[in-house]
Amino acid sequence: MKHITIYFYSKVLIALVLMIFVSCSKKERTNNQLSGKLDITVGVSVATSDIYNNLKAADLNEFMVIIYNLQDEIVEQYDRVADIPDLVELPGGDYYIVSHSNNNLPAEFDNPYYSGSSEIFTIVAGETTSVTITCTLANVMVTVIYSQNVIQDFSDYSTAVSNTAGSLVFGSDELRAGFFNAGPLHIESNLYFTDGQGNIQSKNLSGDIGSAEPGKHYEIHIDASLTSGTAIINLNVDETYDTEIITISDEEAEMSGELLITEIMYNPLALSDTDGEYFELKNVSEETINLMDLVIRRGSNNNIHVISDDLPLFPGEIVLLGRSSTAASEVDYVYSNIALLNSGDEIYINTYGTNGTDGSVICMVDYGDPDFNTSLNGISIQLDPSISDVNNARLGTNWCESTSAYSTGDLGSPGLENASCQ
Repeated sequence: MKHITIYFYSKVLIALVLMIFVSCSKKERTNNQLSGKLDITVGVSVATSDIYNNLKAADLNEFMVIIYNLQDEIVEQYDRVADIPDLVELPGGDYYIVSHSNNNLPAEFDNPYYSGSSEIFTIVAGETTSVTITCTLANVMVTVIYSQNVIQDFSDYSTAVSNTAGSLVFGSDELRAGFFNAGPLHIESNLYFTDGQGNIQSKNLSGDIGSAEPGKHYEIHIDASLTSGTAIINLNVDETYDTEIITISDEEAEMSGELLITEIMYNPLALSDTDGEYFELKNVSEETINLMDLVIRRGSNNNIHVISDDLPLFPGEIVLLGRSSTAASEVDYVYSNIALLNSGDEIYINTYGTNGTDGSVICMVDYGDPDFNTSLNGISIQLDPSISDVNNARLGTNWCESTSAYSTGDLGSPGLENASCQ
């Protein structure tokens, strides 16, 4: 099935022009500095091909104008352009002007924030000086578009975009643009559908923009399909015509290798197998991955367990999956229906696919391979921490026995970074 991607490019320029005409009188102020008078004219020019009409026109009357000296001290301040007098009197000297709209919020719909500053200029008695300030979009513009696949296959869907100070939810019928302070943004998309038993299920996608830049438009495309198992977030960065893509997909070509199995306790000694078995997963990608709806599969009998909790895993983070909560004090999630054979077995992490057994493989380890040690009692096997790709992580030559004790008294490092294999 083809992915439907709509590309939207716009060029946004908000120009705030302040023409300052200075005429100096002959009189001296009490501090013996010659003064000049500023005639301030404010104009706004907007040129955009914003075909979705998300960028609202700036309200000139709401712009603040502040005049600073070179010591960064405020000389004059006007909260609204309408408050500026016909003539502003200033002592001779060097200045610069800052102007911005009065709506700088961390996260808000329909809230473009504009800001700009002038070059340093000099007021000289007897001369006229003109100063131009160009105010541009100073916060981050975000829109979310859902593909036709999402619209057809899912009964409801929404995407939350958030920074450290605020969050906006783009629902199925949300056409407005959201505006955020510059900096990191996190994306969480939830897609809901009804399974064959009439139960409401969900697909969850997540991604991050490491450092969203002011003045740019980030257009997030959500594409997912129940029939193909595809789930993608595409992020198009507008304004510079560069495109940055964040992709989270159920397809093996996109997801394989983003997670690694890094430790397996298949034969605990301090506890029974039912209570003490565990294995680790590590996120070796640069994006946050939510494990919810991913599948743990044992290869020898195709037993599966679908992860049911919201379980985001940040880049470089380790999650400990245990057969019981007592397997180790560090257990993050308890699975069922999976028993690890002491003689060796295949452990898979899959996407769900159509029935939980036919999804794409993200990572797998066959610890029954001859290069693995399957004669251990109360000792886990661990992947050398220098290994970060999925193919080398499958090789028994890159695994070794754990040597340190953990909470039960068995040897392993559950939930922690592994020691180097010698």
